[in-house]
Amino acid sequence: MFPNAFRLASLWVTSVRTVVAPNNATIVRMPSRSLYRGLSIAHFLVASPLVLLSAFSGLVLAPILAAGPVWLCILGSQLWNGSDPRLRIRVRITHAISLFFAALLCASGLWALQAGERSAAHGGGLLSAWGLIPLSLGCLLGVLAMTTLLLVRPVVNTAKSAA
Repeated sequence: MFPNAFRLASLWVTSVRTVVAPNNATIVRMPSRSLYRGLSIAHFLVASPLVLLSAFSGLVLAPILAAGPVWLCILGSQLWNGSDPRLRIRVRITHAISLFFAALLCASGLWALQAGERSAAHGGGLLSAWGLIPLSLGCLLGVLAMTTLLLVRPVVNTAKSAA
């Protein structure tokens, strides 16, 4: 009776593995946790009006346009902890792309202001100030992207020997 019970017990436990860190593991040192927390709050403050702007565009385009601001919120929550070693790469790629979209928002805001000025010259132009919305959001996103790219520097591994 016992040999069958031991055989059954051996079928349940198939392998035991101990957790061992790999030899090439690196520990990412955070220079200042308050820096990352400040950037995290800034990401949420910039992403919230961008989500509202994308929802303003309509129900058909809102899920497509809200993907970027939602990703900024996700990145902001990851910046709060700052424990992921690949976080710097994600932040740099995201904000390089954000600079492009900030330039597009600023360009569309300037184009809308110029169109409003032309419309006001012909007796219209009641909504010419609406161009300030994408212009201000583009400037805000651009400032966030530039600030983040300047503050989150790539990691330089000084532990490697020069030999």
